[in-house]
Amino acid sequence: MTMWMVHNRLLKTRVWPIGFSLRLVLTMSLISGLMTSLNPTLAYAQEAPVGAVQASGDVAAADEAASPEASLSAGREDISQRVSILTGQSAMAVLQQWPQAAVWLNADAADGASRAVLALLFTPSTTTATTAVVVLADEASNAGEATVTTLARGLANRGLAALTLGLPAPPGLLGQWMERELPLPRATPANGSGLDAADDSMLIDVMPGADVSDAEAQYRLGVTADVQAAVRYLKREGYQKIVIAGLGRGASFITAVPELAESDGLIWLMPRFYPRDRQELKQHIGAASHLRVLDIQPARGDNLRIARERTATMSQVEVALYQRQRVAVNEPVQARHGDALASRMAAWIGLGSDTAAE
Repeated sequence: MTMWMVHNRLLKTRVWPIGFSLRLVLTMSLISGLMTSLNPTLAYAQEAPVGAVQASGDVAAADEAASPEASLSAGREDISQRVSILTGQSAMAVLQQWPQAAVWLNADAADGASRAVLALLFTPSTTTATTAVVVLADEASNAGEATVTTLARGLANRGLAALTLGLPAPPGLLGQWMERELPLPRATPANGSGLDAADDSMLIDVMPGADVSDAEAQYRLGVTADVQAAVRYLKREGYQKIVIAGLGRGASFITAVPELAESDGLIWLMPRFYPRDRQELKQHIGAASHLRVLDIQPARGDNLRIARERTATMSQVEVALYQRQRVAVNEPVQARHGDALASRMAAWIGLGSDTAAE
């Protein structure tokens, strides 16, 4: 074999595999580069923050944009994290979480115009309900708060319709003013305003340029208008019986609504009454002698003494039925207790005086 033949065989056995390997590496690199250029988000996805929280300014803007005509296209997004961090009434967040249950009510505004109020309506899936329950949430809770929605779904599962309403917190220091024990201080020679110097400073902090009694009146009228709008809506929908219920601080407001006299029942759920409302309880309830009242009280806790006083007051009022039921539930009520409370409410609404108190 000549040297030329040996040299040619070596080229075929060694040089060709090396050249092929280089071409393979170059080809794979080219393919990888093309994929990256076609989909640049692949490289960014690992650097983006996980579970980014919406800024407070964006939350306010979203709430202002919420209206009966607002688009619900955002409901397709996964909002499980955002809903948990939004507070206040958060209309847009409630719309996104409960798009099928959302109902817009026309409530009366202070200037005589109407304003839109977001509520949630839960109805039975297998039967047609003839009785509906208006559920006013606790203070600073919206219509989609976990406890009231769990309660409302529990009522719907038992053949009742339930409409939930939010209860905005009193503005500024108004809530502290409303929690003051009565009677309020009388006029002093220093200012003649009916308040002492400390009270004057609180008045200014509550609402500058306005009397604190006016601020309280406007707040109460707003809550009453919401409940009235809910009752009107349910009547238009054809429900034959309407029961009004209030959770926590919500019980303090439903007791004074004019529609109470025409309702088919009043339910206090672990109620917390303002001092003035406790004082005027006999007056409000006494105006509706045919009223049935269910008072679900805590079996223990700081409000137990006040609950006993309320029971004593109700013994002096002529009503069709007053029933007290005590439950071993801590305050504030948690969502996990909503279904159990719904069971008690449904039994009382359906059986009336035949339901045994516990």
